Amino acid sequence: MAELTLDTSDDIDWPVEDCACPLCGSIDARPTRYAQAPFAVKRCGECAHWFLSPRLVPEAADRFYTSDQYFNGQSGSGYENYATQKRSLQATFERFVKAIAARGGAGGDLLEVGSGPGYLLDVAKPYFASVEGVELSEATAREAEALSGARIYRSVDEIDAAKTYDCIVATHVIEHIYEPVSFTRDLVERLMPGGLMFLAAPHMNSPLRYLMGRAWPSWKYPEHVSFFDQKTLPDLVRRSGLTDPQLVPYPHAFPLPLILSKFGLGAPRWAERINLTLPARRPRSSRVSLPHAARSSLRSTVIFSTRPR
Repeated sequence: MAELTLDTSDDIDWPVEDCACPLCGSIDARPTRYAQAPFAVKRCGECAHWFLSPRLVPEAADRFYTSDQYFNGQSGSGYENYATQKRSLQATFERFVKAIAARGGAGGDLLEVGSGPGYLLDVAKPYFASVEGVELSEATAREAEALSGARIYRSVDEIDAAKTYDCIVATHVIEHIYEPVSFTRDLVERLMPGGLMFLAAPHMNSPLRYLMGRAWPSWKYPEHVSFFDQKTLPDLVRRSGLTDPQLVPYPHAFPLPLILSKFGLGAPRWAERINLTLPARRPRSSRVSLPHAARSSLRSTVIFSTRPR
């Protein structure tokens, strides 16, 4: 099979499949105006979830995430050299970890699923008794271990079945998952009773998505297969056995050149030293139960939820 990269998508016979709604299982998939052949975004007529169908077959998708080039911009997919965003991501994760601590999620054992090069784990060390991660790419997992000192597993299945965590975090992972309900349920089994889980995903109802339309970077064909908002992400965690899902502010810092590039604009070299933070709108109260109130961010929807005791 040819190398699966977005740079050569016109030359690839993409191995694709149609699918039912990955959130509720309905086959009532309604077309939308968003597509990049052979991929298309559908919306579920039952639960209103947005998802990709056709999408890559799972075996082909796995090749993206296990690739050692996924985080360095060399594969034509993945991230545009993740290392160039290190400073902005560390600032983002520092704020996020403080938000976790403010909600009682710190102090115990942390598991981050989709740890990448370990930036979040590194800033989280002072807040937790122990930190561990899961990362599919072997080279990136080694990088995360070197930076954070954390143990990094190659899959959740490698973790001892008897081991549980006080806090589990997955930032910008769930949008890649083909079976999000079973994936989240598996994580719930790793969560201590009373423990907290934090999930972050691109915000389908964000002002940025409406502003950019088809150019919204978080369509990210063919890697993103689910597109969550302030209603469907809480729906996911409730289906997974968690309770009282609540939204969390997630202001995200980006290098200025990266932001400009998404609008087709260049940037002078000095701009590389500048980070801009896309703000999250403040909640109406400090603990708002969904779906009765919504909070939107320019980029992400983030919620936390509790495993019943």
